[in-house]
Amino acid sequence: MGGITDKKKFTHSLDSRHTLMFAHIYDMATQRDKYSRAVYGDFLSENSTALVLSRAHLLPSVPIFFGGYDGAQRQMIAFVPEYEEAIFPMSAIRVDTPNLKRLSHRDFLGSVLGLGIKREKCGDIIINEDCAFIFLDSDVASFVANELTKVGREGVKATLIPLSEVVVREKEFKSITGTVSSLRLDSVVSLFTGKGRSKAAEAVSGGLVFVNGICIQKSDAHLKGGDVISVRGKGKATLNIGGKSKKDRIFITLDAWV
Repeated sequence: MGGITDKKKFTHSLDSRHTLMFAHIYDMATQRDKYSRAVYGDFLSENSTALVLSRAHLLPSVPIFFGGYDGAQRQMIAFVPEYEEAIFPMSAIRVDTPNLKRLSHRDFLGSVLGLGIKREKCGDIIINEDCAFIFLDSDVASFVANELTKVGREGVKATLIPLSEVVVREKEFKSITGTVSSLRLDSVVSLFTGKGRSKAAEAVSGGLVFVNGICIQKSDAHLKGGDVISVRGKGKATLNIGGKSKKDRIFITLDAWV
């Protein structure tokens, strides 16, 4: 009965999509605990990973995550015995095209999914100046490398490569300093994006804003120092809180990487 109770707690109050996903993750953790063998799952979004970690104490065994490189947004989940080294079933393909600048992340993702690949089998997509890299479940990587000949309207060459050959562009850091009337999410997002409060509120309600990896859709959500705010398409920033101005506004600094 205890296991059933923990499984219900682990999936409690989630939307229908996450309920099914989390039930499967709980079953994976149970298999690892029962049979003492490694169990590997799919790529999870940053939001889903954060939700799993927030409930990890309810799992029969400890989850580990890997996205192919440090700082990956989409990461594969696994449950591995302590005495065993994790070997994630993950591969990468390099995509070359002379017109790379014409292509966006959406173009690459759409072309991969257009081959019939499920979203959970595809990890991060990195677009550098000279080529792009796509992380994939090893079960589908060879197929994608052979079949991906076009992205958007551009012809491409896809090559299966070791993960060690992926080149991750260094992130650019900057500090954004200003004052806000309160530590409401929409106020901080407004400063981060340089947009008005109404536009910031639209981004929040539209599911484009994440706090510590979890999607937050309430503009009046209260932030605290150290929180990591992510706005889709704008990057991430860590919130640092200072003192108050004479007009009782709060000084904050956002250490951002874009």
